Formats: sequence, structure tokens, C-alpha cells
Amino acid sequence: MFGIDIEELYFDFGEGHGRLKMIVGAGQGSRLHEDKAIRVRNTMYSLPSLSALVPRLNDLLGQEHEDSATAVEPEHERSFDRLMVDVRNALPDEAALWYDTGVFLARFSLVVIIVAEPPPEVGGTDFEGTYRKELARVVPLLAHALLVLVSRAAWLRASPALRKQLLSLLRQLGDWDGGSADWCRTARARADRVFSAIGMTHSGTSLWHVVSTAAAQRGQTADQPAAGEPAPDMESEFRHREGELMKALLAGEAEAAEEGLRTLVQTGRRTLGSRHPLVLLAQANLCLALHALGRVPLCVDLAYDTADEAGLHFGERHALTATVSTTTWWLLHLTGRTTEAAEFEEARLAWLLAADPDELPPELAQLPSMLATPTGRAGATPTEPREQTS
Repeated sequence: MFGIDIEELYFDFGEGHGRLKMIVGAGQGSRLHEDKAIRVRNTMYSLPSLSALVPRLNDLLGQEHEDSATAVEPEHERSFDRLMVDVRNALPDEAALWYDTGVFLARFSLVVIIVAEPPPEVGGTDFEGTYRKELARVVPLLAHALLVLVSRAAWLRASPALRKQLLSLLRQLGDWDGGSADWCRTARARADRVFSAIGMTHSGTSLWHVVSTAAAQRGQTADQPAAGEPAPDMESEFRHREGELMKALLAGEAEAAEEGLRTLVQTGRRTLGSRHPLVLLAQANLCLALHALGRVPLCVDLAYDTADEAGLHFGERHALTATVSTTTWWLLHLTGRTTEAAEFEEARLAWLLAADPDELPPELAQLPSMLATPTGRAGATPTEPREQTS
């Protein structure tokens, strides 16, 4: 997970954040991956061999704020690359093998998403051509990392589910055909299954897709979703399935609910779109299922990411953003992170608490009472089925 996080942070840092900030405004590009940076930094601090490298990471991330309207300098990107190598060299042998696997898995997943679904061009960038070359470079690197891992004792200490999905992905890499549409689609699905086996819900998109979408939507108001709505029956089916899974969660079937919600989110990203309101709401409910299973760091990380995604694409005061942000606030309290909860409330939800209740639209009316106490509003729990925001 550390290898995945640091590679995705590197990708955002070096390849997308400058253009994103030019489109959506100064500060937005940095905020998009701030939670990821916190996770990377916290992991480095937790490992004595890496703690001395944290100042270098901080210096590099600080370069993002020096000029909010331009991309990171190539030398800073190379410095980040050298930092990742030094991180790898400072890890124990077994940890280094898993780190390599995470780094190349993240890179592969990010690139194959772009090749499979090229985002609209921004500033003349040929996404498909550029990243098809990168995919051809990354495929043998990931295959080699997996082959080395399989030959070591560290492999046998992984869960059977993870070993199964990694071997499936390795076979797909061995069938490389130059990156046909069918190959990319299958490879992307198998990479997603690896993320699920690790216990992560991958974003299913890349910063370039966010950049392109932001550029395409500059003329829309903050609370308007993207054009091209999915068929109503597809949405109805999604709602019905999510309702069934939330009933299972309330009935104490947390493991089945978590597995079902994770699958629903992954399927919804492909059928409805990764930024569809129903998908983001299901992702917020997945956080609750993860909490019920005691997977605290993962549920909090995903909750932060979900609130960030909603805020970026729909605006901080959209009903969807307020709903998923309230779930994030709940989880911070329920996991004992009261200081973080207070900071999150001030940054994201203070406007809601200050609003006149009589002037709030119906979809927001109940949220302030849920924020009044960490035990929630009278007669409700965080896992109660909620009216879907559309």
C-alpha cells in the first residue's frame, strides 16, 4: 500500500497538478492529493529507516506552492524519483519486494486506465500516444517485479486471495499484445481485483481525467454533474443493489456488505462513471462497512478521498459533497480522531452549521442535526439508509 501511495503521489506531483491548478484554481491541485501525502509521510515516520527522508519529501511537495499556475520543474520531478529509489534502498529486503510491486502496480493501473479510456486532450496533449509508450515500458517492469516476488519467501506470507489475483495479473502481462482494447480492458479489471485483495478501493481514474473533466466543465456551475447521464434503469438497478447491501450491513453482515459494496463501486465506475453521485454515495457507505470490520485506517483514508472527489467535481456546498463529508466527520469521531474531526468540520462543514435551517433544501435539512453530536441525531445511526442525492 505504501508503494502504491507514493507512486500515485509521484504521478500527481509530476504529471498533472500544474495543469489542474491552472484549470480549477490555485490550491486545488495540491489539495487533491494532500491526504495521500499525509499517508506517505506517516508511513515514513513509522519506519525508522525512512524517517530521515521525510524532510526531502516535504521540500519537494513545497515546490507545488511556489508557483500555483505552472507545472513542477523537471529537476524537482527527477528529485522525487531519486527519493523513491532511496526509500526503496532503505527498506528491508522483504518489504522492498512488496514496495516494488506496489510502485509498478500503481503505475501500470494509472497508465492502462489512460490508454483504455483516453481523456479529452488538454493543451494539445496526445494522451493515448504518450501513455501507450509508457504502458509498453511498464508492462515488463511489473512482470519482472512479480516474478521476483513469486520466487521469494515473502510470497508465501501473502494471503491466498492476493496471490491468486497477482498470478492472474501476471498471466495477463505475459499475454501482452501491444495494448489492444480487449487486452487493456481485461488487464484493468485484473489490476482492480489486486487492489481489492490488498484491501484498497482504487480511484478508477487518473489526475489527467480530472484535469480534462475540469477543463470541459469550466462553463458549468459547481453543482452541475457532467453531461451524458446514464440510462435510468441502470441507476435504478444500482440503487436497488446498494439498498440490499445496506440492509445486510444493518443486520450485522458486515463482511458480505463490504465485499458487495466494493464490487458495486467498481462496477458503477465503469457503467455510471467514476464521479456519478450514486457511485460516490456507495463509496461513502463502503467506508461504513470497512469501519464495521475494524479496518480503521482504510475506512478513514477512503472517506477523506471520497469527500475530496465530491468537493472537486460538484463543489463544496453541493448536497452530495455535504452528505459524504458528514460521513467522513462521523468516521473521524467514531475512530477517536476528534481533533481531525474538528478541523474537518471547520474546513468543510462550518457553512452548513451556520446556515438557517429554514433555508436549507430538503436534502440538507437533516445533516446539521447529525453533526451536533458524535453519537448522531435522535433515532439514527451512520448506517441508516439515506435518501439518495441526485
